[in-house]
Amino acid sequence: MDRTTRARRAVAWLLGIALVGFLLAGTSPAVGAATASVTTAPAGDAPAAVNASFGSDTYTTTAGDLAELTVNIEEGGTKYLLVGGNRLTDPNAPVGFVDVIEVNGEGSVTVALNTRTAGTGVDYVSVTSEEGSATSCAVSGCSLDFVDEDGEPVASSLAGLPSSTGADGPVRPLVPQRYRLSLVDNATFTVDGDGTVAPAGESERSKLVLTEPERRVAEEVEVFTTMPGGSDGGEAVGSLRSDGLDRSAVTKGDRLVIGVEAAGIWGAFSHLAAERDAGPVEAGENATGAVLGDLLTEEGGVHLRIEQTNPRRNNAPTRIGPDQLEDATLIFESASELESAPDDPTAGRLYLVIDTSDGNAIGDRLDPGEEYRVEFGLDGTDGERYRFADDPAAVDADAPFAAASVGDDGTPEQFPYLSTDETGVTVNATFSVSERYLRYDHVTDDGEVLVDGSGVTGTTTLLPANELTATFAYDGGETPRASESTVRIDDDGTFSVDPGIGEAQPGDRLTFDLYAGSGPYDSRTAIVVSDAADPDRLRLANEPIELNVTRGDTLSELSVTVRNAGAVEGRESLSLDVAGGELYEERYVTVAPDEPKNETFNGTTVDLDPGTYSYTLAIDGDETTGTLTVEPDPAVTQIDDGTDDGGTDGDDGGTDGDDGGTNDDGSDGSGDDAGETGNGVEGANETETTNGTGVANGTEPDDTGAGTETEPENGTDGENDAETANGTGTGSVGEPGNGTDAGNGSAPNGSDGDDPETPAASATPGLVPVGTREAFGGTVVVGATYLLGHWV
Repeated sequence: MDRTTRARRAVAWLLGIALVGFLLAGTSPAVGAATASVTTAPAGDAPAAVNASFGSDTYTTTAGDLAELTVNIEEGGTKYLLVGGNRLTDPNAPVGFVDVIEVNGEGSVTVALNTRTAGTGVDYVSVTSEEGSATSCAVSGCSLDFVDEDGEPVASSLAGLPSSTGADGPVRPLVPQRYRLSLVDNATFTVDGDGTVAPAGESERSKLVLTEPERRVAEEVEVFTTMPGGSDGGEAVGSLRSDGLDRSAVTKGDRLVIGVEAAGIWGAFSHLAAERDAGPVEAGENATGAVLGDLLTEEGGVHLRIEQTNPRRNNAPTRIGPDQLEDATLIFESASELESAPDDPTAGRLYLVIDTSDGNAIGDRLDPGEEYRVEFGLDGTDGERYRFADDPAAVDADAPFAAASVGDDGTPEQFPYLSTDETGVTVNATFSVSERYLRYDHVTDDGEVLVDGSGVTGTTTLLPANELTATFAYDGGETPRASESTVRIDDDGTFSVDPGIGEAQPGDRLTFDLYAGSGPYDSRTAIVVSDAADPDRLRLANEPIELNVTRGDTLSELSVTVRNAGAVEGRESLSLDVAGGELYEERYVTVAPDEPKNETFNGTTVDLDPGTYSYTLAIDGDETTGTLTVEPDPAVTQIDDGTDDGGTDGDDGGTDGDDGGTNDDGSDGSGDDAGETGNGVEGANETETTNGTGVANGTEPDDTGAGTETEPENGTDGENDAETANGTGTGSVGEPGNGTDAGNGSAPNGSDGDDPETPAASATPGLVPVGTREAFGGTVVVGATYLLGHWV
């Protein structure tokens, strides 16, 4: 092999070694990084590779809430996290916020950013992992280097950056948009002319996206009631539900739970909870109600109003304000209606637990019978938008809440994340306060409890979770017995308890004691009955009877025995009804078991016309019927006055005698009704003075027929025509009545008035009619006689 060949081989070998060396000297992105972006620094100043990475290339949360970022630091040490400083494509302008977070630790460090308080001068960065720490350089003042595009120094801290970068704070809390996240090893950053801030060297990149929720609050305010609780405040909502009821009527002494759900409020909540060392605002955590009171006091556009809706006249309604919430408890839970952002660690729903018992700021204000309205909302005015005050330090408010509306009545309070065309949103609910009671369904007037086959029943405002027990002691029977039973309370507010003493019979008495836990709750006597709804059951013992009574006498022969078929004394109304109310009497009767009572009606006078009537005796749904025959008083003779009872056939000759007025039926009125004879004497009629013309049946003494003479008044009704005191009818003008009954249409001799052979002028009475009439002081004899052609 010649010299030339060996030289060529040597060169090739050296070139191969150089190529391998070059390949081995190459660099690659750190293993495990979600994303990696290499930024070239000015020549000669390139930093070493970034030994850290993000856990995700995007972190998303709702504007106003928290965002959790995961930073993986491989070899430990300090890393710098640039937040914001980027330029947006729409609009083509800087994002308006920039900060650098100094992160220390090794391994996975979880950093939480409060997007509501970022840029307001308070610490909005925290570490939620067990290891590591993080600090905002805008708050703590880290030593940083900011250079321009030529490497010339611009500032040594965030405070020295131009306002175009947003380093001096945003005009309002961070709005929904994209914020760049850059993780670097050193603290050198470049600032260009338009305010964009970027790492000066190699960095790991991700982004923080703040979103606007589709709905800001849930559609309704949740209200339920639960058992009284302890003071530790460590309960979960699930346990409160299991011990409570989904109802808006809270029993005095129980707890009222009000649940609301919203988006964009949890950053403010977290800040205020940290101020009170109340712990994280995360699902399953509790806090004092004072944290909510602080939020409502600050002008953050959030309100919760609890106000009475039924105040008494001239009284102001009771209000539960922020100052009273200190005695309440907050429980945080995950959102159940609104969609939670994937990287938001905070709760989405809060529950305000209020103790309604006396002895606390809220319970002292709540009284049974009161009704309240709950309103939760986010405030907004059309055309307005939230903004910080021009000089936040001059405003009397915590820096994150130093709004332009503070101290300025002309600027309305606004929720920070409502746009100018939004007017806010509210949701409502109601609740009422009830007495704490237990009411038995069936008791005596003395308060003794009635027990039947269903046991003791009643209604209560106590919750089903209350542990009540009842003891029954029975001293009857061969040996005394006692039993203990659990009181069952249903969701509808009814309760029942079984005495557990089978041998007790109706009428037996038990001792009933009720216990709440180990303490006595109530103590009464219980009486065993067949039917607690009808424990006395008053009944009538008599069979129906037929009664005869003289008109004007009393019902002395009517009596009824009322017995008590139940187990307790009863008082019911006993009624007597004769002829459908013609005679009615009602009285109350009290009857004890095994002590029947006889009721008489000696004081009830019968003032009914002679005849037969039905009667009914009734009490407590039981009744008996009979008949009552009223007989006329034998000492009284009824005398027809010519106007009464003239319309029946043959009774007094009034109506059928009228038929004779047309000469059609003159015989109807003849006969012997009311003691009349063929001479027409009618003892029932009194004297009526008319002009003497026309008789009721048209019969005239000269047998010329009726209806041809001029008649007084109506000329047809014998009850209105001229009659003498004894009821004899008159004939034509100036002629005697010849004994013809004006009411029956008979001729003087009892024949039809149409008989032309009957001489009317020769008729004379055959006897003097005599009768009796009731008069003051007794009965007098009355009569009539025929004198000088006239009846007297």
